[in-house]
Amino acid sequence: MDTVIQFTPAQLIALASAIVVISTACGVIVNIINKAREPEKKQDDRIKALEDRADKFDGIIEKFQGYFDNDDKRLKAIDEGNKITQQGLLALLKHALNGNDTQALKIAEKNLEEYLINK
Repeated sequence: MDTVIQFTPAQLIALASAIVVISTACGVIVNIINKAREPEKKQDDRIKALEDRADKFDGIIEKFQGYFDNDDKRLKAIDEGNKITQQGLLALLKHALNGNDTQALKIAEKNLEEYLINK
């Protein structure tokens, strides 16, 4: 136990050189691993950016889909109103031509009343 460990200068230089070689080798291995992972990291970043962009567009699409649904409802209401108006005009035209078609006028009046009440 009382043995003293002594190093010669050549041994110290060899030990220091071994440490430098091992640390350099580790650094080279880390660089190789990082370079090997770099394309994957770039691809992951690109995919993440595209997903964020797609999520943004999903929100915009939902917003405009609401607009389209609202416009569709309004256009259907306009079509229904046009249909009732045209039926009324047709009944008036028939009455004006022959003067006896009061039944068509009553039906057109009833349809128009129902449409205006329900609207």
